[in-house]
Amino acid sequence: MFVRRLATLWRLGQAFVHESHHVDDGAAMTRVARFFATHGARAAPLAAGVPALSQLSRVLENASGALARHPVLAETAVRVALDEMDGLFTPYDAPRFRAACAAALPATPAFELTHLSDVPLRSGVAEQTHTARIGEMPVRVTLLRADARAELEDDLDLAFAAASFAERRSAKARDMHPSQWVRRARESVDAMIDLRQRAADQSYLRFRLRDDARLAVPEVLWDYCNDAVLTTRAIRTVALSDADALASCGIEQAGVIATLIEAFFEMALGVGVYHAGLDAAGARISIEPATRGQIVLEADNPLMIFAAHEREFMVGVSHALLQGDHKAAARMHLEHGRPQTHATHHEVRVESTYRREAERFASAHARRSVGVAQLFGAIGKAPAEHMFSAAHGRIASRAMLLSRSAERIECMAQEIAPDIDVWKIARKVILRLAADQFSLRSLAAHFAHEATQWPHTLPRWPALIAKRAAASQRTRGTVFR
Repeated sequence: MFVRRLATLWRLGQAFVHESHHVDDGAAMTRVARFFATHGARAAPLAAGVPALSQLSRVLENASGALARHPVLAETAVRVALDEMDGLFTPYDAPRFRAACAAALPATPAFELTHLSDVPLRSGVAEQTHTARIGEMPVRVTLLRADARAELEDDLDLAFAAASFAERRSAKARDMHPSQWVRRARESVDAMIDLRQRAADQSYLRFRLRDDARLAVPEVLWDYCNDAVLTTRAIRTVALSDADALASCGIEQAGVIATLIEAFFEMALGVGVYHAGLDAAGARISIEPATRGQIVLEADNPLMIFAAHEREFMVGVSHALLQGDHKAAARMHLEHGRPQTHATHHEVRVESTYRREAERFASAHARRSVGVAQLFGAIGKAPAEHMFSAAHGRIASRAMLLSRSAERIECMAQEIAPDIDVWKIARKVILRLAADQFSLRSLAAHFAHEATQWPHTLPRWPALIAKRAAASQRTRGTVFR
Protein backbone atom coordinates (compact mmCIF):
# COMPACT_ATOMS: atom_id res chain seq x y z
CA MET A 1 0.00 0.00 0.00
CA PHE A 2 2.85 2.38 0.85
CA VAL A 3 4.51 1.66 -2.52
CA ARG A 4 1.27 2.34 -4.36
CA ARG A 5 0.76 5.59 -2.48
CA LEU A 6 4.32 6.69 -3.19
CA ALA A 7 3.81 5.87 -6.87
CA THR A 8 0.60 7.91 -6.93
CA LEU A 9 2.33 10.83 -5.23
CA TRP A 10 5.14 10.71 -7.82
CA ARG A 11 2.68 10.51 -10.70
CA LEU A 12 0.54 13.37 -9.43
CA GLY A 13 3.60 15.53 -8.78
CA GLN A 14 4.97 14.88 -12.26
CA ALA A 15 1.58 15.68 -13.75
CA PHE A 16 1.51 19.02 -11.88
CA VAL A 17 4.94 19.86 -13.28
CA HIS A 18 3.90 18.83 -16.79
CA GLU A 19 0.71 20.89 -16.61
CA SER A 20 2.61 23.98 -15.50
CA HIS A 21 4.73 23.78 -18.69
CA HIS A 22 1.97 22.66 -21.01
CA VAL A 23 -0.04 25.91 -21.29
CA ASP A 24 1.19 29.46 -20.88
CA ASP A 25 -2.05 31.44 -20.81
CA GLY A 26 -1.75 32.83 -17.30
CA ALA A 27 -4.94 31.14 -16.03
CA ALA A 28 -3.43 29.16 -13.15
CA MET A 29 -6.63 27.71 -11.80
CA THR A 30 -7.78 26.61 -15.25
CA ARG A 31 -4.55 24.63 -15.64
CA VAL A 32 -5.00 23.01 -12.23
CA ALA A 33 -8.56 22.06 -13.13
CA ARG A 34 -7.40 20.65 -16.46
CA PHE A 35 -4.79 18.60 -14.64
CA PHE A 36 -7.31 17.03 -12.29
CA ALA A 37 -9.73 16.36 -15.13
CA THR A 38 -6.97 14.52 -17.01
CA HIS A 39 -5.11 12.79 -14.20
CA GLY A 40 -7.47 12.57 -11.22
CA ALA A 41 -9.42 9.55 -12.49
CA ARG A 42 -6.21 7.80 -13.57
CA ALA A 43 -4.73 8.23 -10.11
CA ALA A 44 -7.64 6.51 -8.35
CA PRO A 45 -6.95 2.89 -9.38
CA LEU A 46 -3.24 3.30 -8.71
CA ALA A 47 -3.96 4.36 -5.10
CA ALA A 48 -6.43 1.50 -4.53
CA GLY A 49 -9.31 3.96 -4.59
CA VAL A 50 -8.85 7.73 -4.30
CA PRO A 51 -12.46 8.88 -4.81
CA ALA A 52 -11.91 12.48 -3.79
CA LEU A 53 -9.19 13.00 -6.39
CA SER A 54 -11.36 11.70 -9.22
CA GLN A 55 -14.30 13.82 -8.02
CA LEU A 56 -12.19 16.88 -7.25
CA SER A 57 -11.64 17.39 -10.96
CA ARG A 58 -15.31 18.38 -11.30
CA VAL A 59 -15.04 20.74 -8.35
CA LEU A 60 -12.05 22.56 -9.79
CA GLU A 61 -13.50 22.63 -13.30
CA ASN A 62 -16.66 24.26 -11.93
CA ALA A 63 -14.57 26.78 -10.00
CA SER A 64 -11.99 27.47 -12.71
CA GLY A 65 -13.97 30.15 -14.56
CA ALA A 66 -14.24 32.48 -11.58
CA LEU A 67 -10.71 31.79 -10.41
CA ALA A 68 -9.13 32.42 -13.79
CA ARG A 69 -10.66 35.91 -13.71
CA HIS A 70 -10.07 36.63 -10.02
CA PRO A 71 -7.87 34.17 -8.05
CA VAL A 72 -8.90 35.94 -4.84
CA LEU A 73 -12.32 34.27 -5.16
CA ALA A 74 -10.94 30.81 -4.39
CA GLU A 75 -12.89 30.34 -1.16
CA THR A 76 -16.29 31.10 -2.65
CA ALA A 77 -15.69 29.36 -5.97
CA VAL A 78 -14.55 26.09 -4.39
CA ARG A 79 -17.36 26.20 -1.79
CA VAL A 80 -20.00 26.77 -4.47
CA ALA A 81 -18.61 23.97 -6.62
CA LEU A 82 -18.67 21.59 -3.64
CA ASP A 83 -22.23 22.63 -2.75
CA GLU A 84 -23.44 21.88 -6.26
CA MET A 85 -22.17 18.31 -6.15
CA ASP A 86 -24.56 15.56 -5.05
CA GLY A 87 -21.95 14.15 -2.68
CA LEU A 88 -18.60 12.52 -3.19
CA PHE A 89 -19.71 9.16 -1.79
CA THR A 90 -22.56 6.67 -2.09
CA PRO A 91 -24.96 7.39 0.81
CA TYR A 92 -25.92 4.82 3.44
CA ASP A 93 -29.30 3.14 3.24
CA ALA A 94 -31.71 3.51 6.20
CA PRO A 95 -30.48 0.53 8.31
CA ARG A 96 -26.80 1.50 7.99
CA PHE A 97 -27.67 5.14 8.69
CA ARG A 98 -29.51 4.14 11.90
CA ALA A 99 -26.60 1.96 13.03
CA ALA A 100 -24.05 4.69 12.30
CA CYS A 101 -26.09 7.24 14.29
CA ALA A 102 -26.36 4.86 17.24
CA ALA A 103 -22.59 4.32 17.16
CA ALA A 104 -21.95 8.08 16.98
CA LEU A 105 -24.17 8.76 20.03
CA PRO A 106 -23.58 5.74 22.30
CA ALA A 107 -24.20 7.66 25.53
CA THR A 108 -27.69 8.80 24.50
CA PRO A 109 -30.11 5.93 25.28
CA ALA A 110 -33.18 7.94 24.22
CA PHE A 111 -31.77 8.39 20.70
CA GLU A 112 -34.02 5.79 19.06
CA LEU A 113 -34.86 6.70 15.45
CA THR A 114 -38.20 5.55 14.08
CA HIS A 115 -39.97 6.29 10.79
CA LEU A 116 -36.54 6.84 9.22
CA SER A 117 -36.72 7.92 5.57
CA ASP A 118 -35.43 5.30 3.13
CA VAL A 119 -33.38 7.75 1.07
CA PRO A 120 -31.55 10.88 2.22
CA LEU A 121 -33.19 14.27 1.78
CA ARG A 122 -29.78 15.71 1.01
CA SER A 123 -26.26 14.38 0.50
CA GLY A 124 -23.35 16.74 1.06
CA VAL A 125 -19.62 16.42 0.63
CA ALA A 126 -19.32 13.78 3.37
CA GLU A 127 -22.67 13.84 5.15
CA GLN A 128 -26.27 12.86 4.52
CA THR A 129 -29.57 14.01 6.02
CA HIS A 130 -32.69 11.93 6.75
CA THR A 131 -36.04 12.61 8.38
CA ALA A 132 -37.10 10.46 11.35
CA ARG A 133 -38.87 10.57 14.70
CA ILE A 134 -37.53 10.46 18.24
CA GLY A 135 -40.53 9.38 20.24
CA GLU A 136 -43.38 11.50 18.87
CA MET A 137 -41.13 14.35 17.77
CA PRO A 138 -40.34 14.67 14.03
CA VAL A 139 -36.62 15.38 13.53
CA ARG A 140 -34.11 15.95 10.79
CA VAL A 141 -30.79 14.15 11.36
CA THR A 142 -27.51 14.88 9.57
CA LEU A 143 -24.73 12.29 9.90
CA LEU A 144 -21.09 12.95 9.07
CA ARG A 145 -19.72 9.78 7.53
CA ALA A 146 -16.53 8.82 9.40
CA ASP A 147 -15.25 6.75 6.47
CA ALA A 148 -15.98 9.56 4.00
CA ARG A 149 -14.24 12.14 6.19
CA ALA A 150 -11.16 9.95 6.61
CA GLU A 151 -10.92 9.29 2.89
CA LEU A 152 -11.35 12.97 2.08
CA GLU A 153 -8.59 13.98 4.48
CA ASP A 154 -6.30 11.26 3.16
CA ASP A 155 -6.92 12.14 -0.47
CA LEU A 156 -6.54 15.88 0.02
CA ASP A 157 -3.31 15.26 1.96
CA LEU A 158 -2.07 13.30 -1.04
CA ALA A 159 -3.08 16.05 -3.47
CA PHE A 160 -1.38 18.70 -1.31
CA ALA A 161 1.80 16.64 -1.06
CA ALA A 162 1.86 16.23 -4.84
CA ALA A 163 1.32 19.96 -5.37
CA SER A 164 4.12 20.81 -2.92
CA PHE A 165 6.39 18.28 -4.62
CA ALA A 166 5.70 19.93 -7.98
CA GLU A 167 6.43 23.40 -6.61
CA ARG A 168 9.83 22.23 -5.36
CA ARG A 169 10.72 20.75 -8.76
CA SER A 170 9.48 23.46 -11.12
CA ALA A 171 9.55 27.26 -11.09
CA LYS A 172 6.54 27.33 -13.42
CA ALA A 173 4.63 25.06 -11.07
CA ARG A 174 5.46 27.48 -8.24
CA ASP A 175 3.99 30.31 -10.32
CA MET A 176 0.83 28.24 -10.75
CA HIS A 177 0.44 27.95 -6.90
CA PRO A 178 -1.26 24.52 -6.97
CA SER A 179 -0.75 23.96 -3.24
CA GLN A 180 -2.74 27.13 -2.49
CA TRP A 181 -5.71 25.87 -4.49
CA VAL A 182 -5.63 22.46 -2.81
CA ARG A 183 -5.31 24.14 0.60
CA ARG A 184 -8.33 26.33 -0.15
CA ALA A 185 -10.30 23.25 -1.22
CA ARG A 186 -9.39 21.56 2.06
CA GLU A 187 -10.35 24.59 4.13
CA SER A 188 -13.72 24.72 2.38
CA VAL A 189 -14.31 21.01 2.97
CA ASP A 190 -13.37 21.31 6.66
CA ALA A 191 -15.75 24.24 7.14
CA MET A 192 -18.60 22.47 5.38
CA ILE A 193 -18.38 19.28 7.45
CA ASP A 194 -17.98 20.93 10.88
CA LEU A 195 -21.39 19.90 12.26
CA ARG A 196 -20.84 21.35 15.73
CA GLN A 197 -20.12 24.79 14.25
CA ARG A 198 -23.12 24.40 11.97
CA ALA A 199 -25.33 23.67 15.00
CA ALA A 200 -23.98 26.74 16.80
CA ASP A 201 -24.64 28.91 13.73
CA GLN A 202 -28.18 27.54 13.49
CA SER A 203 -28.85 28.35 17.16
CA TYR A 204 -27.52 31.88 16.68
CA LEU A 205 -29.68 32.33 13.60
CA ARG A 206 -32.77 31.12 15.43
CA PHE A 207 -32.13 33.62 18.24
CA ARG A 208 -31.34 36.44 15.79
CA LEU A 209 -34.52 35.87 13.76
CA ARG A 210 -36.86 34.99 16.61
CA ASP A 211 -39.13 37.98 15.84
CA ASP A 212 -39.05 37.69 12.03
CA ALA A 213 -42.43 36.38 10.85
CA ARG A 214 -41.11 35.69 7.34
CA LEU A 215 -38.52 33.05 8.31
CA ALA A 216 -38.68 29.83 10.30
CA VAL A 217 -35.46 28.44 11.81
CA PRO A 218 -35.80 24.89 13.20
CA GLU A 219 -34.63 24.34 16.77
CA VAL A 220 -31.34 22.52 17.35
CA LEU A 221 -31.73 19.53 19.68
CA TRP A 222 -28.40 19.74 21.46
CA ASP A 223 -28.94 16.49 23.40
CA TYR A 224 -28.65 14.67 20.07
CA CYS A 225 -25.73 16.59 18.58
CA ASN A 226 -21.98 16.06 18.56
CA ASP A 227 -19.11 16.29 16.07
CA ALA A 228 -20.68 13.59 13.87
CA VAL A 229 -24.44 14.13 14.28
CA LEU A 230 -26.63 17.22 13.94
CA THR A 231 -30.31 16.91 14.94
CA THR A 232 -33.03 19.55 14.58
CA ARG A 233 -36.80 19.59 14.81
CA ALA A 234 -38.34 18.83 11.44
CA ILE A 235 -40.79 21.22 9.75
CA ARG A 236 -43.03 19.96 6.96
CA THR A 237 -42.27 21.96 3.82
CA VAL A 238 -42.87 22.16 0.08
CA ALA A 239 -40.53 23.57 -2.56
CA LEU A 240 -41.03 27.20 -3.53
CA SER A 241 -41.03 26.11 -7.17
CA ASP A 242 -44.04 23.77 -6.61
CA ALA A 243 -46.93 26.11 -7.39
CA ASP A 244 -49.62 23.41 -7.13
CA ALA A 245 -48.51 22.27 -3.66
CA LEU A 246 -48.38 25.87 -2.43
CA ALA A 247 -51.82 26.63 -3.84
CA SER A 248 -53.30 23.53 -2.19
CA CYS A 249 -52.07 24.89 1.16
CA GLY A 250 -53.50 28.34 0.50
CA ILE A 251 -50.12 29.99 -0.08
CA GLU A 252 -49.65 32.47 -2.92
CA GLN A 253 -46.43 31.71 -4.79
CA ALA A 254 -45.82 35.26 -6.08
CA GLY A 255 -46.18 36.69 -2.57
CA VAL A 256 -43.68 34.21 -1.16
CA ILE A 257 -41.21 35.05 -3.95
CA ALA A 258 -41.43 38.76 -3.09
CA THR A 259 -40.85 37.85 0.58
CA LEU A 260 -37.87 35.71 -0.38
CA ILE A 261 -36.28 38.56 -2.34
CA GLU A 262 -36.70 41.01 0.53
CA ALA A 263 -35.47 38.48 3.11
CA PHE A 264 -32.43 37.62 1.00
CA PHE A 265 -31.23 41.22 0.85
CA GLU A 266 -32.01 41.94 4.50
CA MET A 267 -30.24 38.76 5.65
CA ALA A 268 -27.16 39.39 3.50
CA LEU A 269 -26.79 43.13 4.07
CA GLY A 270 -28.63 43.65 7.36
CA VAL A 271 -27.85 40.54 9.38
CA GLY A 272 -24.66 39.59 7.51
CA VAL A 273 -25.62 35.99 6.74
CA TYR A 274 -25.70 34.02 3.51
CA HIS A 275 -27.99 30.98 3.79
CA ALA A 276 -28.68 28.54 0.98
CA GLY A 277 -32.27 28.28 2.23
CA LEU A 278 -32.80 31.72 0.66
CA ASP A 279 -31.35 30.60 -2.66
CA ALA A 280 -33.97 30.21 -5.38
CA ALA A 281 -32.86 26.64 -6.09
CA GLY A 282 -33.25 25.37 -2.51
CA ALA A 283 -35.97 27.53 -0.93
CA ARG A 284 -38.69 25.60 0.90
CA ILE A 285 -41.89 26.90 2.49
CA SER A 286 -43.47 25.68 5.73
CA ILE A 287 -46.95 24.15 5.52
CA GLU A 288 -47.35 23.58 9.27
CA PRO A 289 -50.07 25.64 11.05
CA ALA A 290 -47.69 27.53 13.36
CA THR A 291 -45.30 28.62 10.61
CA ARG A 292 -47.43 28.36 7.45
CA GLY A 293 -46.03 30.37 4.55
CA GLN A 294 -42.66 31.05 6.22
CA ILE A 295 -39.37 30.31 4.45
CA VAL A 296 -37.55 27.54 6.32
CA LEU A 297 -33.80 27.81 6.92
CA GLU A 298 -32.60 24.26 7.57
CA ALA A 299 -29.41 23.51 9.49
CA ASP A 300 -28.09 21.15 6.80
CA ASN A 301 -28.07 23.94 4.20
CA PRO A 302 -24.78 25.81 3.63
CA LEU A 303 -24.45 28.98 5.70
CA MET A 304 -21.83 31.73 5.84
CA ILE A 305 -21.69 34.57 8.40
CA PHE A 306 -20.05 37.82 7.32
CA ALA A 307 -17.91 39.99 9.56
CA ALA A 308 -19.46 43.31 10.60
CA HIS A 309 -17.01 45.36 8.52
CA GLU A 310 -17.73 43.19 5.44
CA ARG A 311 -21.47 43.75 5.79
CA GLU A 312 -21.03 47.49 6.36
CA PHE A 313 -18.76 47.74 3.32
CA MET A 314 -21.34 46.07 1.06
CA VAL A 315 -24.17 48.24 2.36
CA GLY A 316 -22.14 51.45 2.05
CA VAL A 317 -20.72 50.73 -1.40
CA SER A 318 -24.05 49.50 -2.82
CA HIS A 319 -25.73 52.68 -1.55
CA ALA A 320 -22.93 54.84 -2.99
CA LEU A 321 -23.18 53.15 -6.40
CA LEU A 322 -26.96 53.63 -6.49
CA GLN A 323 -26.45 57.31 -5.65
CA GLY A 324 -23.66 57.69 -8.23
CA ASP A 325 -21.21 58.70 -5.48
CA HIS A 326 -18.05 56.95 -6.61
CA LYS A 327 -15.87 59.03 -4.29
CA ALA A 328 -17.71 57.69 -1.21
CA ALA A 329 -17.30 54.13 -2.52
CA ALA A 330 -13.57 54.70 -3.04
CA ARG A 331 -13.18 56.11 0.48
CA MET A 332 -14.82 53.01 1.97
CA HIS A 333 -12.54 50.83 -0.14
CA LEU A 334 -9.41 52.55 1.16
CA GLU A 335 -10.64 52.38 4.75
CA HIS A 336 -10.24 48.59 4.50
CA GLY A 337 -6.67 48.74 3.22
CA ARG A 338 -4.25 51.15 1.58
CA PRO A 339 -1.39 50.52 -0.85
CA GLN A 340 2.09 50.44 0.61
CA THR A 341 3.71 52.22 -2.35
CA HIS A 342 2.57 54.67 -5.06
CA ALA A 343 -0.49 55.45 -2.96
CA THR A 344 -1.75 58.35 -5.08
CA HIS A 345 -1.57 56.33 -8.29
CA HIS A 346 -3.52 53.43 -6.79
CA GLU A 347 -6.12 55.69 -5.20
CA VAL A 348 -6.84 57.29 -8.57
CA ARG A 349 -7.27 53.84 -10.12
CA VAL A 350 -9.65 52.75 -7.34
CA GLU A 351 -11.76 55.87 -7.82
CA SER A 352 -11.79 55.31 -11.58
CA THR A 353 -13.06 51.74 -11.13
CA TYR A 354 -15.92 52.84 -8.88
CA ARG A 355 -16.77 55.73 -11.25
CA ARG A 356 -17.14 53.26 -14.11
CA GLU A 357 -19.38 50.98 -12.04
CA ALA A 358 -21.49 53.82 -10.61
CA GLU A 359 -22.51 54.92 -14.10
CA ARG A 360 -24.33 51.58 -14.52
CA PHE A 361 -26.52 51.94 -11.41
CA ALA A 362 -26.96 55.65 -10.64
CA SER A 363 -30.22 56.15 -12.58
CA ALA A 364 -33.40 54.13 -13.14
CA HIS A 365 -32.76 54.27 -16.89
CA ALA A 366 -29.26 52.80 -16.52
CA ARG A 367 -30.51 50.06 -14.19
CA ARG A 368 -32.95 48.75 -16.81
CA SER A 369 -30.12 47.05 -18.67
CA VAL A 370 -28.48 45.45 -15.61
CA GLY A 371 -29.68 43.17 -12.83
CA VAL A 372 -29.24 43.29 -9.07
CA ALA A 373 -26.74 40.43 -9.40
CA GLN A 374 -24.49 42.79 -11.36
CA LEU A 375 -24.61 45.28 -8.49
CA PHE A 376 -23.07 42.68 -6.18
CA GLY A 377 -20.62 41.82 -8.95
CA ALA A 378 -19.59 45.47 -9.09
CA ILE A 379 -19.18 45.57 -5.29
CA GLY A 380 -16.74 42.64 -5.51
CA LYS A 381 -14.95 43.79 -8.66
CA ALA A 382 -12.95 46.68 -7.22
CA PRO A 383 -11.71 44.79 -4.11
CA ALA A 384 -10.64 41.92 -6.39
CA GLU A 385 -8.80 44.24 -8.80
CA HIS A 386 -7.33 46.55 -6.14
CA MET A 387 -6.63 44.21 -3.24
CA PHE A 388 -4.50 46.10 -0.72
CA SER A 389 -5.34 43.86 2.25
CA ALA A 390 -6.76 40.45 3.13
CA ALA A 391 -10.05 42.17 3.97
CA HIS A 392 -10.46 43.17 0.32
CA GLY A 393 -10.09 39.55 -0.75
CA ARG A 394 -12.72 38.34 1.68
CA ILE A 395 -15.13 41.11 0.69
CA ALA A 396 -14.73 40.28 -3.00
CA SER A 397 -15.38 36.61 -2.27
CA ARG A 398 -18.56 37.37 -0.27
CA ALA A 399 -19.87 39.79 -2.88
CA MET A 400 -19.44 37.29 -5.71
CA LEU A 401 -21.27 34.63 -3.70
CA LEU A 402 -24.21 37.01 -3.23
CA SER A 403 -24.07 37.93 -6.92
CA ARG A 404 -24.49 34.30 -7.89
CA SER A 405 -27.49 33.83 -5.58
CA ALA A 406 -29.09 37.11 -6.67
CA GLU A 407 -28.81 36.02 -10.29
CA ARG A 408 -30.71 32.81 -9.52
CA ILE A 409 -33.40 34.75 -7.65
CA GLU A 410 -33.82 37.17 -10.55
CA CYS A 411 -34.17 34.30 -13.04
CA MET A 412 -36.79 32.63 -10.84
CA ALA A 413 -38.75 35.86 -10.40
CA GLN A 414 -38.67 36.53 -14.14
CA GLU A 415 -39.91 33.04 -14.90
CA ILE A 416 -42.59 32.63 -12.22
CA ALA A 417 -43.65 36.16 -11.26
CA PRO A 418 -42.47 38.63 -13.94
CA ASP A 419 -44.52 41.46 -12.38
CA ILE A 420 -42.22 41.54 -9.33
CA ASP A 421 -39.72 44.42 -9.53
CA VAL A 422 -36.55 42.98 -7.97
CA TRP A 423 -34.73 46.30 -8.29
CA LYS A 424 -37.47 48.13 -6.37
CA ILE A 425 -37.28 45.68 -3.45
CA ALA A 426 -33.46 45.65 -3.40
CA ARG A 427 -33.19 49.44 -3.57
CA LYS A 428 -35.70 49.89 -0.73
CA VAL A 429 -33.73 47.52 1.51
CA ILE A 430 -30.35 49.10 0.64
CA LEU A 431 -31.58 52.66 1.25
CA ARG A 432 -33.10 51.70 4.60
CA LEU A 433 -29.99 49.85 5.77
CA ALA A 434 -27.74 52.73 4.67
CA ALA A 435 -29.91 55.16 6.64
CA ASP A 436 -29.71 52.87 9.67
CA GLN A 437 -25.90 52.88 9.48
CA PHE A 438 -25.86 56.62 10.18
CA SER A 439 -28.80 56.77 12.58
CA LEU A 440 -28.29 57.94 16.16
CA ARG A 441 -28.90 54.42 17.45
CA SER A 442 -26.27 52.97 15.13
CA LEU A 443 -23.74 55.68 15.99
CA ALA A 444 -24.36 55.08 19.71
CA ALA A 445 -23.80 51.35 19.25
CA HIS A 446 -20.55 52.01 17.36
CA PHE A 447 -19.43 54.44 20.06
CA ALA A 448 -20.13 51.89 22.81
CA HIS A 449 -18.24 49.19 20.91
CA GLU A 450 -15.23 51.44 20.27
CA ALA A 451 -15.18 52.57 23.90
CA THR A 452 -14.35 49.04 25.03
CA GLN A 453 -11.16 49.23 22.94
CA TRP A 454 -9.94 52.58 24.27
CA PRO A 455 -7.82 51.18 27.15
CA HIS A 456 -5.79 49.27 24.52
CA THR A 457 -5.85 51.92 21.78
CA LEU A 458 -5.18 55.23 23.55
CA PRO A 459 -1.64 54.36 24.75
CA ARG A 460 -0.68 53.53 21.13
CA TRP A 461 -1.88 56.82 19.62
CA PRO A 462 1.45 58.73 19.79
CA ALA A 463 3.28 55.89 18.00
CA LEU A 464 0.50 55.53 15.40
CA ILE A 465 0.47 59.29 14.70
CA ALA A 466 4.25 59.29 14.25
CA LYS A 467 4.06 56.26 11.94
CA ARG A 468 1.33 57.88 9.84
CA ALA A 469 3.29 61.12 9.56
CA ALA A 470 6.40 59.25 8.42
CA ALA A 471 4.36 57.35 5.82
CA SER A 472 2.88 60.61 4.53
CA GLN A 473 6.36 62.11 4.17
CA ARG A 474 7.55 59.09 2.18
CA THR A 475 4.47 59.19 -0.07
CA ARG A 476 4.86 62.93 -0.69
CA GLY A 477 8.49 62.43 -1.58
CA THR A 478 7.61 59.64 -4.02
CA VAL A 479 4.90 61.67 -5.76
CA PHE A 480 6.93 64.87 -6.26
CA ARG A 481 10.31 63.30 -6.95
